[in-house]
Amino acid sequence: MMIRRQSFDVGLLLTVLFLSCISAGCSSQGDKLVEVAPAYQPSPTSPQVKMPDIVPAKPSEVQDAVRRVFKDAAVIDTTIKPNFLTGDFNGDSSQDLAVILKPVPAKLAEMNEQYPAWLLRDPSSVTSQMRASLNVEERDTLLAIIHGYGENDWRDSQATQTYLLKNAVGSNLFVRTSKEFQSANTGRRLPRPQGDLIQENLRGTDGYLYYASATYSWYDPRTFKPKADVGMMHRGR
Repeated sequence: MMIRRQSFDVGLLLTVLFLSCISAGCSSQGDKLVEVAPAYQPSPTSPQVKMPDIVPAKPSEVQDAVRRVFKDAAVIDTTIKPNFLTGDFNGDSSQDLAVILKPVPAKLAEMNEQYPAWLLRDPSSVTSQMRASLNVEERDTLLAIIHGYGENDWRDSQATQTYLLKNAVGSNLFVRTSKEFQSANTGRRLPRPQGDLIQENLRGTDGYLYYASATYSWYDPRTFKPKADVGMMHRGR
């Protein structure tokens, strides 16, 4: 009996030691798992905003826009190149179309109707009396600026707000941003255009067409005199 009891005690002791070893091993593994550093995760970054691409104008689209506003009373002047430009000329974040036109002689009465679908302006005319006397003449070369509307800008079927400019078509027409305009005229007192400008040589002078105070005006760097009640750009100070 004594021998059996001793054998039993020895076996029980071995079993306890075995289980203790297993428990200690599991505990050790568990500690190691807890101490493992988490995988590196980069800090989230702000998503980049992709600006919409400006699709180049097609001649057929320009023709459609002219017909939408002027019907068949004016046509694109194909003798001048380029005869259309695009840009945000009135500063409303929508693309506009500037296109050179000539009136159709047989439709001159429609171009001079009392309530046309456009605003006839001469950028050099500064008084309302001078504007009231304006008329479209058969030999005029005109610059129509069709303002963009909705998601399709100047291509939109509802884009009809148009300025028709007399005595505003010269040569070497380019679109310039307001920033480019300021940089090119450092040191001068400048108007404050609301959007892009059209640079050109008009009657022998290099200047700019720009939109401000609800109309289009001509900037001649040699003769420009700022109005006291209009905010001006001060450069070079």
